[in-house]
Amino acid sequence: MRRAVSPGTGRRYPLTMICAVLHVPRSTAYLAMAPAPIPAGLPAKRGPKTAYSDAEVVEAIRAVLAATPFHGEGYRKVRARLAHRGLAIGGKRVLRLMREHHLLAPRRLGPPNGDPAHAGTITTTRPDEMWGTDATRFYTEQDGWCWFFGAIDHCVDELVGWHTPPRSAIAGPRWSRSARACATCSVASRKTSPAGSGSAATGGRSTSPMRGSMR
Repeated sequence: MRRAVSPGTGRRYPLTMICAVLHVPRSTAYLAMAPAPIPAGLPAKRGPKTAYSDAEVVEAIRAVLAATPFHGEGYRKVRARLAHRGLAIGGKRVLRLMREHHLLAPRRLGPPNGDPAHAGTITTTRPDEMWGTDATRFYTEQDGWCWFFGAIDHCVDELVGWHTPPRSAIAGPRWSRSARACATCSVASRKTSPAGSGSAATGGRSTSPMRGSMR
């Protein structure tokens, strides 16, 4: 009907006139004329297609990991070795595939040297049971910067001995020697030895934020 031509005007009848004469809503006419919906396909990644599929890249990654003498490798090294084998793969793609297939190198969570907050208990019930060492730096006009090592009783929170080495005695491994000298002076001054030292009670770490430890 819409394609019919009016003999008076020589033009096709408009859709509004046809719907008014037939008492049909125009929305129904538009729905009938609409093309059939195209079935939606599988979602695909936009952009240019890569030369290698994910399965091929994963197989190449497994080959790289099988050839390494270590327990695991990071994605950067794997990407570099893939490039040496002629596979130019982006680092983010290598990281994504290794993460999805659980191929990343295992890593230890948390601080590398243990809990820095010292979550354990360092409170004692009597004096001379556990000592800890601490150190601080101060300035003098005669000697310049000097170091002070002190041994602290964890029960009464008081110094039981101290050691002030010269500036040249602090460099390198001599730091631990100064801490041990402080502990030796403390034991000599107290005429006793504590039942537990700071390193034995706290896993070899100082019970204070400083680097000194009593051994």
